[in-house]
Amino acid sequence: MSDFKTRFVLDCELEYPRLNQYYWFNSSTRKSEPCEKTRPGAEKSVGFKLPKDKAVELWNDAKAHFNDVKSRKPDMGDFKTIHSYRENEDGTISFRAKRKGMTARGTPGADIAVVDGNNKLLDDVGFWGGSIGGVKFSMLPTFNQSKNEWGITFMLDKVQVTQPIYGGDGGEDFPVHNTANNGSSTAATSDDLYQDSIPF
Repeated sequence: MSDFKTRFVLDCELEYPRLNQYYWFNSSTRKSEPCEKTRPGAEKSVGFKLPKDKAVELWNDAKAHFNDVKSRKPDMGDFKTIHSYRENEDGTISFRAKRKGMTARGTPGADIAVVDGNNKLLDDVGFWGGSIGGVKFSMLPTFNQSKNEWGITFMLDKVQVTQPIYGGDGGEDFPVHNTANNGSSTAATSDDLYQDSIPF
């Protein structure tokens, strides 16, 4: 059995796309900045927004996968969260999927395929947030050291953009929260216990 589980989310609003090149989070400026693929922390990512009922379905699926892996790895703690989820004022829930530029072994990782509605490579991947499409990602149990939380990280595999939006300077960035970390997480290694609940 694999620690990864593939998941598709279709016909959703895409947010904060960082797919045209690699980015790293500059803790001094509190912004994502372009960088080389080989830079520590370099990653490509995209957010997506779901209505609450779809978000609950995704949350429960992530929790079930986490518990399945935990049944084979008893040193893991209890499921607490999907890392990087965010509640929006309009009642929707946002998530983010990401992929690092380099693997844990220090070798270049596979690039992210971005395709159009016909599954052909998208010519211009510098589309804006608000575009419509789908996201393919793998759910992986991870432990967030800075928050001391167990949960699921979405590892980005592929993005489909069916209704792209282009324009402007591409300066939008992820919102900054005082309790947020720089997106780092490590493989599950702790046995801390938490209460399970859907926070939204």
